[in-house]
Amino acid sequence: MTIDISKFWLGMNNDWLLANTDTSYPRYNIVENAENGNYRIEVAIPGWSKKELELVQEENELLIKGKKERKLGETERFIHQGLSLKSFERKFILNADLKVDSVELTDGLLTIALSRTPNSTRKVLDIN
Repeated sequence: MTIDISKFWLGMNNDWLLANTDTSYPRYNIVENAENGNYRIEVAIPGWSKKELELVQEENELLIKGKKERKLGETERFIHQGLSLKSFERKFILNADLKVDSVELTDGLLTIALSRTPNSTRKVLDIN
């Protein structure tokens, strides 16, 4: 599954994208800092540990993989299962001028900080 977050940055809705991707798990936010133009991806993964996650950045793709290792004991069973234990992959396509600054997992929230590279070609243009 591929999510091109540049469409969100441009404020455009892409109905094809929403209809043809599984956007339900894990849930995520994309946050822009209007002051400095940096971004943050927040992925909600309650109950996941660092060792169950893998993040790979290859060129402009950021791939987040989760493989759940914890299973119920032999004598345990779910009465209600509201937390997902399924493995997942979530891919984001990053603009070429973005880099990952840091990745942090705190209280079930995976936070990926992104910033523009110094040689960014992005600029705001004046309309004459």
